[in-house]
Amino acid sequence: MRYLRKMIEQYVDVLDDEWQDFANQCVKKTLKKGDIVHHAGDVFSDIWFIKSGLARSYFTDMKGRDFTWQLYFRGKSKHGLNHFMDDSVSHYENEGSLLHFEILEDATFYVIHLDKLEKIISQKKKWEYLTRIWLHDTYFAATYKRVISLMSENVEEKYKRLLDEYPNIFDKVKSYHIASYLGIAPQTLSKLRK
Repeated sequence: MRYLRKMIEQYVDVLDDEWQDFANQCVKKTLKKGDIVHHAGDVFSDIWFIKSGLARSYFTDMKGRDFTWQLYFRGKSKHGLNHFMDDSVSHYENEGSLLHFEILEDATFYVIHLDKLEKIISQKKKWEYLTRIWLHDTYFAATYKRVISLMSENVEEKYKRLLDEYPNIFDKVKSYHIASYLGIAPQTLSKLRK
């Protein structure tokens, strides 16, 4: 959890007792490759911070094809979006999630229920400040750019954006998951990489 604390302290100072209160609310979960930690249709009420491993969220279309929405791994990324696995929309709207969450390689996460996180956030202004920054920088801005990219960019532009946002992605993620993330066939990705 030191890495998470280091990320937080880029924005706000955290006292040891404050950190301990937060850490005590988190549960460490170790999962195996192939585990599905959440199925679409169920309410997703936790936020998962990745310590190690690789996971993805995906949805399945009417023809049974799956499309990767997000990849989660510890490593360099432009927005840091990939460090947190959640579907807070599902939780706050009390609606079933549209996404499945799958472990792609053995992984360890720190998990906190969103209700517990809300209680922590409500206790101090600095937690509210951190939340506002992360919601904008990590979620809204990154998701906005991803949706616009999917709707307006051609394949080459999507590929360049991916490399800009995740410079080392091919070191972590299999090509067919990257192709699914870009919404293209694996063969098209192979051509782009050449």
